[in-house]
Amino acid sequence: MTTGTKALTVRDMLEEKRTDIRAMLPTHVNVERFMKSALLAVARDKGLQDCTPLSLLAAVINAAELGLDFVPSKGHAYLIPFKNHGKLEAQFMPGYRGLIDLAKRSRVVTKIEAHLVCEKDQFELVFGTESKLYHKPYLQGAPGAVIGAYAVAFFSSAGPQFEFMRLDEIKAIQVRSKAGGSGPWNTDWNEMARKTVVRRIFKYLPSSPDIEKAIEADNRTVGLVDVELTEQPTEDGEMTQRLSGKLDNVAGNGNEAEKTEGDDQGRLFDDLRSALDTVTTLEEMQKFKQEYLAASASQLTPEQHKKLVESCKKKEAALQ
Repeated sequence: MTTGTKALTVRDMLEEKRTDIRAMLPTHVNVERFMKSALLAVARDKGLQDCTPLSLLAAVINAAELGLDFVPSKGHAYLIPFKNHGKLEAQFMPGYRGLIDLAKRSRVVTKIEAHLVCEKDQFELVFGTESKLYHKPYLQGAPGAVIGAYAVAFFSSAGPQFEFMRLDEIKAIQVRSKAGGSGPWNTDWNEMARKTVVRRIFKYLPSSPDIEKAIEADNRTVGLVDVELTEQPTEDGEMTQRLSGKLDNVAGNGNEAEKTEGDDQGRLFDDLRSALDTVTTLEEMQKFKQEYLAASASQLTPEQHKKLVESCKKKEAALQ
């Protein structure tokens, strides 16, 4: 398949899902700009052009759910190509500015800043009952090598909270990342360093479904596992591909189930059972229960839902 054909296929898939994507996006995100940012991200990256169209669609949908677009200057989200069993697959990765945007939506957090500390900067860090962070950047020339990074979160009804990471701690996270030698760690190291310490400060912030989804997506894509919001991730690009194919059936049959009962509920039930058959790890089981079973509970008969819950319990026990 040529690059032009692949790009056309991706465009067609996104256009076909335009209505669904518009419904997912928050009201402040324009669907035209979002769609254009996704297509431009693919056009700029040869690796993305070689990714499977299904994985690109799944990655774009994941970003749409969080209202994060792919405009480079905003740094809210990225599409990253990864090899999975010999095939290139696209995965959604939130940027550190995207994480900050999600945190500010709670209105508990008013602002988050992230900065690098260099050798010639004036920097003082004190922990204890009177914690203190003071940073005056060196502006008279080259500031020297980076020695660390910090993030400060400001709250609407409490004092600021800060987190600092030494250079060796940041590099340790980079080494643990499956994209540590490529992608944004290679092209935008400073941004990734800021993002790493921003992730650390999230343990002090109020959680939300959107934040948890973003951290989970980041764990999958980059392999950073130091935040306590989620369990350690697995390499589940295959999971995304296996279940994304079921997503349309689940959503489509669910709409019909609201109108009629019987056959349509039966098809939805069968689709969910088929999706359950693809689950191979406890992490995938948790994802299935949260994103598929719970969302479809009201569209199934009580007996169908009960059977699926029992099947989940049995499979979960077998995976222990």
